[in-house]
Amino acid sequence: MTYDDRSVKPMSSSLLRAQIGTKLLAGLYDSVPTMMTSAIRLYVDLPGSAATAGPPFAFNIAISPAWCSGIQGARLVGRRKIDIAWLNPSVIPAMAYHGRGPFRKPLPLRALAVFPSFDRLVVAVGRKHGIRSMEDLKRKRPALTVSVATNDCVDFAIGALLRAHGMSLKTFEEWGGVVEPVVRPSNPRRLEGIASGEVDAVIDEGLTSWASTAVEHEMAFLHLSPKGMQRLDRYGFTHAPLTGPLFDGKLPEPVTAVDFSGWPIVTHADMPDELAYQVVGAIENMREDIGYDTPGVPPMTQFCGDTPDGPLDLPLHPGAERYYRGKGYL
Repeated sequence: MTYDDRSVKPMSSSLLRAQIGTKLLAGLYDSVPTMMTSAIRLYVDLPGSAATAGPPFAFNIAISPAWCSGIQGARLVGRRKIDIAWLNPSVIPAMAYHGRGPFRKPLPLRALAVFPSFDRLVVAVGRKHGIRSMEDLKRKRPALTVSVATNDCVDFAIGALLRAHGMSLKTFEEWGGVVEPVVRPSNPRRLEGIASGEVDAVIDEGLTSWASTAVEHEMAFLHLSPKGMQRLDRYGFTHAPLTGPLFDGKLPEPVTAVDFSGWPIVTHADMPDELAYQVVGAIENMREDIGYDTPGVPPMTQFCGDTPDGPLDLPLHPGAERYYRGKGYL
């Protein structure tokens, strides 16, 4: 037996149960969010023929930013342990798809969409130290209190940035400084420390959380060295200018940083085409109600293209591509 969506009544028992089930999931998130911060497993009856029902397809949607939104998330999707995940930034699934950086071999990742999110990974140092570049930093060897992020993706990126310049976090301790890890870029200790001068340096992304405070207190955003940028490019990172409302007209000179933009929604090559197609359709239906890291609601054309705020260096899933092309977004 198969279902034809055209025959489903608004108050049919099957639809009511589906609505109640999804609302239960949302209700659990509202009342006990810790139960909902890893993954949700759903079963979908795939379309069948007139004589045969479609098979049930169980798929996991990853939620947790702590363990499945970066390198680990890309690996889980590539190995089909997770079916859909939001990864941040775009360069991580790109590295996984091409088998670069921390990924020893290419993983069969495909994109469903990419949410725009402007971001950069930067090194900022208090103005009192008179440091403008990574070369200055290495030459002066100051004793700094350094605030850094800690999660699998940012840890990896910070380590790569420092290694590209012949350094590590331990280097700051060897110079007599202190490294203070924080879980979130908006950590109050960091913001208070920037304002008071007790935090001498920040190495992180998530610029909308802390960079305005750093700009206000005239921290210097350091230039990467040409050799350092070349090493990062070979590793799979890309560099981009430090621009946007936070920085335009507020920096004494142009600065280039590591591009950390984009929130791709990725799946694997084995995701059924029809399910991928319908997932993108659901994204469009809820597009106005989703929170974005942008001033307004982005158009659907931005979800399927390679843009400065949403880089996309891996192919769309065929089902997703069919949806975007059929709607005229590609």
